[in-house]
Amino acid sequence: MKKPSVALYLLVAALLCLVTGVNASADIINLEDQTGPSLFAAASAQTLNYSTSSGPLTITGGTVLTGTTNLPADETSVYGTASFGNSLSNTITMTFTSPINNFFFDLLNGRNAVETFTVADNLGNTQSFNLAPNLSLGVVTVGFPTVGSVITITMADPEWDFFIDNIGFNQATPGTATPEPGTMLLLGVGVLGLAAVKLMKR
Repeated sequence: MKKPSVALYLLVAALLCLVTGVNASADIINLEDQTGPSLFAAASAQTLNYSTSSGPLTITGGTVLTGTTNLPADETSVYGTASFGNSLSNTITMTFTSPINNFFFDLLNGRNAVETFTVADNLGNTQSFNLAPNLSLGVVTVGFPTVGSVITITMADPEWDFFIDNIGFNQATPGTATPEPGTMLLLGVGVLGLAAVKLMKR
């Protein structure tokens, strides 16, 4: 009986990667599993806990609002904080159990003026920028290629009002052409398969 070729084994491996999804370590949290009121006055501080491929994620400092009043940039569930809320903080903190890569999230300005925000992590990465008013769809995707295990978002205005959504990490950041780990593995398996076929023809 003829032994299966190396190329056949490589083809089976590639198909298994495709079916099972090699990029199991990538995460995106869109907060649609959460619901809350539409106004801060009807909400109080809330801690969110998620199980991720990098271990537990804890989000603190704000609360979940759904169909947020006067937030045209996003009418779904978001995690936000405001100075007129109940026991809310001017800093939203995301805490992981280990450092992550390619971290990004949507930041939404809840105020009707241009506001300054600072995003920082516990490795010294910091980014400050101005964000358009909420009525001008004040939303931006913020990200770091390498990030620590604690990320903070703070608004400069003492009367703060802002939200986060669509938290992602360990995958290609939006707007980049960086292949995901699964894509790279499949490409590598394909190259090995072609090399094996060439060797067998010799």
